Amino acid sequence: MGLFGKKKNAVPETKPVEETNKGISDEMKIILAAREEEKQEKQAKAEERQQAQAEEIKKDDKLGEQAKQAAEMILSKEYVPAGMTFFMVCDEIPMEAAVEKEGNIIVRGEIRGCIKKNSDVFLYQGDGQRYSVRIEKVRNDRREYVDELSNERGELEITRGDIPLPTNPDENASRPVMRFAVLTDAKGIENTDDPNCEGMAMAGNPRTIAMLCEYGRYGKEPMFFGETMDSIMTSELVTIAGVTPVKEGLSYSFVGVSPKQNPKASFLPVFTDYKLARLAMKRGFSKKGGPDKIVPLSFANVAAISRNETHQGFLINPGGPVTITIPRKLIDDMVKTDLFKKRFGEGAGERFTPPSMGAGVLNLKQMVISNPTNTPEFLAVEKAVKSYCAVHLKINRVLILVAAPADNRNDKSYLCIIDCPEESFKDECQGLVDAMKPSLKTVKKVQFQLFSKMNNAGLPDKITWLYSK
Repeated sequence: MGLFGKKKNAVPETKPVEETNKGISDEMKIILAAREEEKQEKQAKAEERQQAQAEEIKKDDKLGEQAKQAAEMILSKEYVPAGMTFFMVCDEIPMEAAVEKEGNIIVRGEIRGCIKKNSDVFLYQGDGQRYSVRIEKVRNDRREYVDELSNERGELEITRGDIPLPTNPDENASRPVMRFAVLTDAKGIENTDDPNCEGMAMAGNPRTIAMLCEYGRYGKEPMFFGETMDSIMTSELVTIAGVTPVKEGLSYSFVGVSPKQNPKASFLPVFTDYKLARLAMKRGFSKKGGPDKIVPLSFANVAAISRNETHQGFLINPGGPVTITIPRKLIDDMVKTDLFKKRFGEGAGERFTPPSMGAGVLNLKQMVISNPTNTPEFLAVEKAVKSYCAVHLKINRVLILVAAPADNRNDKSYLCIIDCPEESFKDECQGLVDAMKPSLKTVKKVQFQLFSKMNNAGLPDKITWLYSK
């Protein structure tokens, strides 16, 4: 029997697009096209965000690896600050974390070196203050308690130690540790309140070197940047210079270096440690016959020299382990801060003030000279001088006295009289400064005289050479 109409299971006829859109107005066509374009734009932006996130992760990984390599150099025998076996920049202070003991504090960060449970360590924060705390708990990144942890991210529970309690509730008692505080076993110097931080370069500037290590990772964060600049301002640094005795005392000539990114500019090279300066000299930093003395500088002196007619700023640790350029404009801003004015006073940083240590010329007629007493400090100085002289054969004898101006007897300094060939006198002065400096606590100044060049008038009647070959 025949069928009329559509065939069963027949495939519908496909009409051209033009025909299917016949019922859509021109306005609706524009709207649909715009929606499709918006959809494609969103998809493209999502892909861009994914790519940017991937690039950021890749960049963070690279910066993390650079910081790890820098930390390995810092903790190597060649570079390590005195007493340092580890350091950690506390990048996280999780106040919600539960502590095992009331009053303790949780800090987190990348551990550089090896940290051990029950260790007595130091916490550096704020305007250079140093506090003593104890590590009571150590956790790895998998939240497991361990006795020690090396070169990975960790969580530490520390005691409050001697961190002062707030004097009123408004001082945020719940946050006794600032973000980006430095935890380390390197002690640094005794007197962290000293504006010039004398001796910190000898100790290696533990806080500053730790902050510089992590600078690539966190330098763009305003808080970290500010903490790093504060750390530099509370450091003693050293530079390589030419030092020439003149009638008035000493004449200093400072060198300049040009970074790759700014080859036409001259920056003052400074180092966080005497060892780093010596390594730079050994590796040809100073040409033969050029400046060859290591001169300690307060930050006020660094600011003055690096903004003179020849320098456009200063360069920290050229040659590594981490190098940072501080331009003149940033130094101008630093000397205007309350921290700088509080430490050094108004107008500091405008003129270089020669350091007190060196082969200066002393007028004995205007001084009160006496024999030192056997205090623990002087016994340590005596031991350091004798150890130095024992291996420096050009020194025949050394005498150490205490000198003070007749009109200010509290302004005491050690007067170190050296019997040695004149041509080696300057080198021996610098060597003895380096040897004595860690022991200087109450008397912090040292002045030198060459025995063959001085008039003995004014010396005590009875003197005993501290060292005699």
